[in-house]
Amino acid sequence: MNGSELTITEKRMIRRYIFLPLIRMALERDRRIIALTRTKFKTAYLNVIDIAINRVTADMRINKDEIFEHHIHMTRKNWLNYEVYTRGRVFQVSYHKSTAGDWIYERIGQYLGSG
Repeated sequence: MNGSELTITEKRMIRRYIFLPLIRMALERDRRIIALTRTKFKTAYLNVIDIAINRVTADMRINKDEIFEHHIHMTRKNWLNYEVYTRGRVFQVSYHKSTAGDWIYERIGQYLGSG
């Protein structure tokens, strides 16, 4: 890979940096909604969501440390567009809403499925 492209590892870290907070926001929103309902097993649902939120938060901390260790600086331009500075170069990274949705949907299933 030449120096004018992001490495696979950098792309993975950047993707997680952008999308993990969106997963946590979605789970927190769902938790608030479920807390207001008259669901029979509300406590069990809330516990599963709390575990998932804690796992996402832990992954966000790990990802933030990785970003720091690799000297990657990210500047948010808008919702899914970032300017990434690493290895003395600036890269523009943007994701389409459907790509973000697919990635997030898959990961939420993982966080909720293996609590």
